[in-house]
Amino acid sequence: MINVTLTPSLLGRLSLMLCLSLVLSSCGFYLQGQSQRSFPPQLNLYVDDPSLARVVSKDILQHDVALTVLDSVVGMDTEAPSVQLTGTKKHKAELTLDTDGEVLIWRYTLSTNYLFMAGGKPIGPEDAPFKQRSMPLSVSTDVDLSGTNATVNERIEADNWMLLYQQLGNRVARQLSFE
Repeated sequence: MINVTLTPSLLGRLSLMLCLSLVLSSCGFYLQGQSQRSFPPQLNLYVDDPSLARVVSKDILQHDVALTVLDSVVGMDTEAPSVQLTGTKKHKAELTLDTDGEVLIWRYTLSTNYLFMAGGKPIGPEDAPFKQRSMPLSVSTDVDLSGTNATVNERIEADNWMLLYQQLGNRVARQLSFE
């Protein structure tokens, strides 16, 4: 049996540790589920694929952004931050075949080129306020048609494409929040 004497200094330390643990744990509960994303207050958006445009617009509008969806980049307001998603492509490829040459696994891929611009057109390298970033973004999923999955139909294919649009839209929003 251990005999512990609670001195005022030990009692004070225990009280302090208990209070700190409560404060820190309550911060965790407060931050849980909170979005750490920061979006510009205003944004121009041009997307060359209507399905991707709907998904990205919906996600961005949830973050209280004044969004202008553009039909063309010609005559675009260059002072407002802008995102352009161009070259959007859907690709379906045979990934694995069985011994009879029948497809066992398909790979669906959705890709786009992400271009973020802010601060107007650059004149030279000394233009610090200008920011432009371009990168390819892509998502893919594999669909297994072997065994009981062999009854895949057009609805399942459409669901796979919609899932990929949602994933790519989330990647675009995530990328934008880091700009």
